Amino acid sequence: MSDFRAQLARTCMQDDPPPCASVCPFGLDIRAFIGHMKRGAFSAAFRLYRDTVAFPGIVSRLCTQPCQAACVFSARGGAVALRDLEAAAIAHAPNIKPNSYNLPRRPNKIAVIGAGPGALACALRLASKKYEVVIFEKEERVGGSLWSLLPEEVFMPELERQFMYEKVDFRLGQRVTDLAQVQADAVYVSTGAGGDCFGLELSGRGACASRRDGVFLGGELAGRTVMEAIADGLLAAKAIERYLKVGGMNEPFRDFSTRFHPDPALLPYTPPARRAGEDILTREEAAAEAGRCQQCQCDACVKYCDLMRSYHKYPKRVEEEVQTTIEPVSLSRKARLATRFIATCNHCGLCKEVCPVSLDTGTYLLDSHRRMVEEEAMPWAYHEFWLRDMEFSNGEASLLLDPDGNGNPKYLFFPGCRLGGSDPRLVLDSFRTLLEHEPESALYLGCCGAPAEWAGEEKLHSETVEEFARVWEDLGRPTVVFACLNCRQELARHLPRAEGMSLYELLDSWDLPVFRSGAGQTAAVFDPCPSRDFPETQRAVRSLARKAGFHLDALPLEGEYAQCCGWGGQVEIANPKYAQGVAQNRIEASPLPYLVYCANCRDVFARRGKAAAHLLRAIFPEREGGLWDDPVPTATQSRDSRRWLKRQLLLRYKPEEAPSMENAHTGAPLLISPELLKKMDQHSIGST
Repeated sequence: MSDFRAQLARTCMQDDPPPCASVCPFGLDIRAFIGHMKRGAFSAAFRLYRDTVAFPGIVSRLCTQPCQAACVFSARGGAVALRDLEAAAIAHAPNIKPNSYNLPRRPNKIAVIGAGPGALACALRLASKKYEVVIFEKEERVGGSLWSLLPEEVFMPELERQFMYEKVDFRLGQRVTDLAQVQADAVYVSTGAGGDCFGLELSGRGACASRRDGVFLGGELAGRTVMEAIADGLLAAKAIERYLKVGGMNEPFRDFSTRFHPDPALLPYTPPARRAGEDILTREEAAAEAGRCQQCQCDACVKYCDLMRSYHKYPKRVEEEVQTTIEPVSLSRKARLATRFIATCNHCGLCKEVCPVSLDTGTYLLDSHRRMVEEEAMPWAYHEFWLRDMEFSNGEASLLLDPDGNGNPKYLFFPGCRLGGSDPRLVLDSFRTLLEHEPESALYLGCCGAPAEWAGEEKLHSETVEEFARVWEDLGRPTVVFACLNCRQELARHLPRAEGMSLYELLDSWDLPVFRSGAGQTAAVFDPCPSRDFPETQRAVRSLARKAGFHLDALPLEGEYAQCCGWGGQVEIANPKYAQGVAQNRIEASPLPYLVYCANCRDVFARRGKAAAHLLRAIFPEREGGLWDDPVPTATQSRDSRRWLKRQLLLRYKPEEAPSMENAHTGAPLLISPELLKKMDQHSIGST
């Protein structure tokens, strides 16, 4: 778990700025600025902009717009016009005067040498903190390079406005030839291009730090552009304040770089709207232009992961809350705030798939679940039903069947526990077909152990996998044929030496005569979440569906981005509202009926009225009832179906071992109303 924390700190790009902000000399929080502009909060947008750039009326006119070239839409000819939005924020803000704060005066004195834009930015920021600031300027006027860049009537009112509430000692016409002339606690030298640096140079110890303690260099003196000079001045003010407080010159260098570069093809593009004129954007135009911005952020995990999107928690927040839950700081050790959250993960793996750095939050939550179980802090009710059901599958309903009897079959058919509980006839049809093409095939009814792993019961999970390994070894290591991809994924991870393939790959390779239940109908294939590890199965399923006469339309997310139906992790008890919401989101992804190849997915959808059929139901010979009309079994019926399946297999292939029904219990039947049965099923309560 400490590895996850280290990887999170090292690789997660959640806090990386968007490309546009990464090239801004000021590091403007463009996402926040755009957010204000979208909703017409011009005052908030202006305050954010002013606090970032110091002189909004100057910067908005002189900025060379590096953000425009960095915008993800620049290649499509329509980068967001950020400088126009900045001008609009200034124009439409109801009050552009700076705030006036009644703060106590600071005891320190700072000298600023030069009165160009960078020097003034440093002086303004320090004066607003109520330091004593003295500006030495050799000319009789302030502004430096601004005089050659903007009309006086543009920049002078802006300078006067920003300094209107600040007390600064301007000493114009005073040339400093030696720093010994200056009596100050700290000095910022910003004398402009070609100006005097007093024999000093940057030390590399920190931002703007010279080799002399208390003296900082920056701006156009250091070969910077006007925008960079202003940004340097603001950074120098921060460095000077830190020096005055703690004595260090090592203020961190400015770093707005980003590792995050979104794919423009994945972002919805809106071309620039027509404007009424060439002047300042109207309020409506500004809101529309801001609305084009996608406020790029590395948020694929929140966009695609149901859990993180539902709780609106990024991996860093997840780690903080989960760690506090695992190791609570309260004296009672009962402040486990994320217990239900930990138990709500579907373990579908999509978070890792979509993360640019493959951060595996799902595995972290599974490890956390185990820790909680070890400490007996995870509510037993979250998984008790599923563990009992697994015990039933590996006990009363378990069966090892080798019809050929040679003890060394080529294939071992492992349908999993859910298919037999949902529609046992599909298991019978599958095994019959398998034997017809390969008589040396065996069958093993049981559970793969996934419920124990999801419940955090590591010992029980290991015992289950070891039992499967024992059966497989005793049979001479046959190729395992899986009907359930949850089982295939589970054993691929924990018993990789047991080579396997899906039933669907085998059926497709044999080119069977497939029942054409589709009859030209259009449907969508819903891939179960573990199928992303097995693209060959996904291809085989679609091939079989087309052979069955279906036209297929793709879902918005499928294949490598397959999403959980809501059943994974067995969260229906731990968080039923969440599970229902996930299922409903999957249902609403398409109005088409779904062909599925996971019994859990089929039952989840059909229970909520979605037309869904198991692929095996579509390709095996027709039987009574419509393809989409098969009922969904209750918890009790699921167990009864597995009992029935075991007996039918024995009657068909080992009749001498089939249990006799003569002595079966025939007491008074238990009469339960349909309404109560439905409620019992919703709460995972069986009647047997």
